[in-house]
This record gives sequence, structure tokens and C-alpha cells, in this order.
Amino acid sequence: MELLDFDMNLLLTFDAIHRHHSLSAAAIELGLTQPAVSAALKRLRGRFGNPLFVRTSHGMRPTPYADGMSGKIRRALDILRQVDQTDEFSPSTSTIDFRVYINDIGMLLVMPQVVKRLSELAPKARLTILDLRPDEVVSALDAGTIDLAVGYFLGMPNWAHQQTIRATSYVCAVRSGHPDIQHVLSLAQFVKAKHGIYWTTGSAHSAVEEALARLDLTRDVMLRLPRLSALPFFITQSDLIVTIPQDLGVAFSRLIGITLFKPPLQLPDFEIRQYWHERHHVDPANQWLRSVVKKEISQMPLLRTKNGR
Repeated sequence: MELLDFDMNLLLTFDAIHRHHSLSAAAIELGLTQPAVSAALKRLRGRFGNPLFVRTSHGMRPTPYADGMSGKIRRALDILRQVDQTDEFSPSTSTIDFRVYINDIGMLLVMPQVVKRLSELAPKARLTILDLRPDEVVSALDAGTIDLAVGYFLGMPNWAHQQTIRATSYVCAVRSGHPDIQHVLSLAQFVKAKHGIYWTTGSAHSAVEEALARLDLTRDVMLRLPRLSALPFFITQSDLIVTIPQDLGVAFSRLIGITLFKPPLQLPDFEIRQYWHERHHVDPANQWLRSVVKKEISQMPLLRTKNGR
């Protein structure tokens, strides 16, 4: 049926007449006059080339052609009535594939717990974690390539909704048994040492360079890596020092031979947040995912070094 020049209100009239078998009852339901309903029926007859309803001693009875149309029209009206209603989300039955960006620290420390919760509450759902550079995250959110981004970002646009889910800071790490840095870490030792750093396009982790610049100091960067989580492994085989997020440092200090120190210069704390696009703001499935991520990250213990740093 061609819809461009079709008055959709005629479908309401058809449905009301079909259910009531009466023009006057249909008019009352639709809030119209009986002549208006009669005029609408005339238009319907002309449109479909069929009488549709004929007057009998038992009211306006549908023709076989109208009976054949009635179910389709009722289903179409039901769909149209639900257009502005949000679909309910049932975690236990959903087969949705959530698409998330989170850096390698989050993949190691957070996502295993999120996956555990998904397997318990949404066993048919899927989770895809995309590998992006930090400077690609905004365009991925805008394009719908990802539903959610979790991490520490600078310069998010105004359309990005965001929620703080954890506050953290930095620690410095060296291998256990480092020949020069053992019990304390001074600024002189920090500047003198060779450093390994996280380095990738769009990274927001530039606090050390900014703090050193304020002191008119620089550091000797020997190693640059695109993966934060790899830095602790590199220092176990060298005398390098790395400055990394505290959660990562404490987690790895329990697994490999590294020692953590409070940075000898003033570094700001930073916040881990989750970000999403306006199109996903009221979507029940994405609201549920954000609640799971927030709960799992907020329940992580506040990791500290053995000496409280």
C-alpha cells in the first residue's frame, strides 16, 4: 500500500468500525461525529475498492476482504502505539552484544569481575572490548562503534555523558633489589634514573612531564611502550623506573618483584570515569551495563602499598 498520500487516521476508523459493528459507537470512541465517520468510511471504500462494511440487521458487518485486512491493521496500530515506548530490558534473556573501550589496566583489574557478573545475570549477552587509541575513543562513541568508554580522558565533548566511578593516583615502581633506589625515592634519584613510560597518541598521562616542567627539570626516557600494563614487567629485568597508576602498581607488586614509592614530586590525582553518547543515555540495556561497571569498580578495594603509599 502506498503510504505517502494515505491518511493514517483512516486505519483507526476502520479498526473501530470493525470492532463495534457500528458507525455511531466508532464515532463515540474516536471522539468524532457520525457524519465524519461515514465520510471516513467512504474514503476507505474508495481507497481499497471494496465496500468493507455493509449494513445488516446486526449492524455494520465486514466483508471478507475487510476481515482479511483487520488483523494486519490491528497489528500495525499496535506497533505504532508502541513507537514511543521504551522496550523493557531483561538481562536474563537478552542476547545483546555490548561494545566497550577500556584500557589494558581496566581489562586486567576490572573486566574479569564485570564478565563474571554478566555470566551470572545476563548469560546470553556478549561483551566485545575494542582496541582503540585514546584519541580514537571520542569518534568511536559518536559513530556508535562503542556503547561505553571507561578510563581517564581529557577533552571529552559536551555531548558525552560521564560518571566518575573511581579516584586514584600515581606511584613510582622499580625492581626489587634496585642498586640505587631501595628504601626511599628522592627527587634527585628520580631525575637521575632512566625511565620507562606509557606512550601512545592521545594519552592523557602527561602529569610527570608537566610537574617536571614546573620545576625546570627533565627526565631521561629510555623506553616508551603503548601498553601501561607491560611497564611493570620491563622493570623487573632492568634498572628503569616507571610512574604508573596506583591500582596497577599495587596489583603487580603482589605478583612480581617490584617495589613501589610515592612520587617525589607533586602529581595530581585523577578520576576514572565512564562515558557514553546521548543516544544511549536512556537505553535500558546500556543503563544496566553502566550500573554493573560502576558497581564492580566502586567495590574494588582501595589498593595501597605495604607502607601505605
